[in-house]
Amino acid sequence: MTQTDRLLKIHLLLPLIWMVVIFMFSQQPASISSGQSSVFVEQLHHIVPSIDQQLLTFMIRKSAHIFAYFILGILLFNALWRINFSKLTSGWPAISSIIICTLYAASDELHQLFISGRSGEIRDIIIDSIAASIGIILISYIYKYSKVAAKKPSSRP
Repeated sequence: MTQTDRLLKIHLLLPLIWMVVIFMFSQQPASISSGQSSVFVEQLHHIVPSIDQQLLTFMIRKSAHIFAYFILGILLFNALWRINFSKLTSGWPAISSIIICTLYAASDELHQLFISGRSGEIRDIIIDSIAASIGIILISYIYKYSKVAAKKPSSRP
């Protein structure tokens, strides 16, 4: 196995590991998830006491969604971008990444329907999809306009 093959496997493995991390957070019952959020809410409420605690809770919880799926979008695009299929258009890694992230977000919300005290929210699927799309667009522009594009692996036989 060549160094390029090993690196490709690592790049393909990273989004899968991140998906497992997201799954593990989604697997937590509401009591544990709320407890984790409340730590941040209390700290922020001390800094900005004029903001309603329920609003802070909402913002912290949605920020976690944004962060998780922004990172997933970047990792997934990077992995798919490195698979060099010359017959496909140059936009396929971005389009495929957006589709996969959206489907994963939907499956994650469906999964939460079966977790104690949790619910599946269409709003969260939309937030997750937008966050992933922003990450994907950002990394695709970085790759397009940087030297990373020059280092793209060559086509495989």
